Amino acid sequence: MKKVIVILAVCFSFMLSACGNQANGHNNYINGLGVDLSGGTVISDSDTHGGFHGDGYRLQTIQYSDDSLEHAIVADGNWHKLPCTANLNTFIYQPYDVNLKIPKVEKGYYFLYDRHSESKDPYSDEDLLSRSSFNFTFAIYDSESKILYVCEYDT
Repeated sequence: MKKVIVILAVCFSFMLSACGNQANGHNNYINGLGVDLSGGTVISDSDTHGGFHGDGYRLQTIQYSDDSLEHAIVADGNWHKLPCTANLNTFIYQPYDVNLKIPKVEKGYYFLYDRHSESKDPYSDEDLLSRSSFNFTFAIYDSESKILYVCEYDT
């Protein structure tokens, strides 16, 4: 009987820790962007991951009411002024996935983190389109509308 209680207690603690990783609708995967996203409001969230391999994408759109995120982005060394690099621009706007819809942003910043096992530099998209699969996270911040688009893409 003691074993059953211990097992139930362990399972319950895992469930609680999984629930505690969300704050203001922002999930852990976007915390790798190097900036605090908690000041925004999630206005859309879609996730097509599923199946045995977990392929798909997660796209979250977050609205900000002030320039605090932009100030943090400028201070972080891994965000870059738009336009995106040619590879990232091709992936997003000449889409590999026609269901992934991100409006063209003219003024703002972008971020890329290549999570692919063959990536030599996770902050570079140099080899992004030369592989047979994709595993990366990118974000685009629109300075004019104060909207952040965050995408985790996995194939």
